[in-house]
Amino acid sequence: MPTRYVLKIPCPISGCAGQSRLSQWVCARDNGTMYVDEDGYLSCYSNNHRAKIIYWRFDCGERGSGSKHNYERYQSADLEGFSHAMAIGLPHLKEAGAVWVTKLIQSVENQFINGDR
Repeated sequence: MPTRYVLKIPCPISGCAGQSRLSQWVCARDNGTMYVDEDGYLSCYSNNHRAKIIYWRFDCGERGSGSKHNYERYQSADLEGFSHAMAIGLPHLKEAGAVWVTKLIQSVENQFINGDR
């Protein structure tokens, strides 16, 4: 069974102004806290909604001139955007450990680069 940690990353959408602000994410369907596991899955608190990262869409709430979320609120992340978000967010997961973090990075890379859709 994978180990889950609270998802605390900035907006993973490339070019979004929210990329500079660390956020704790919630599931749009049930308002539950979002979690990430080392297999590259996101899930809500209840674990009722669980899927690979590439299937999730994100809305950081950033609005205004030039916002990526103005016209299409929920956006899919690309490898560059999600890698940037992980680079900022993962240092806050000290309890996860290096092995967990390495497996997560490899899982995410596999999803995006190898077309694991």
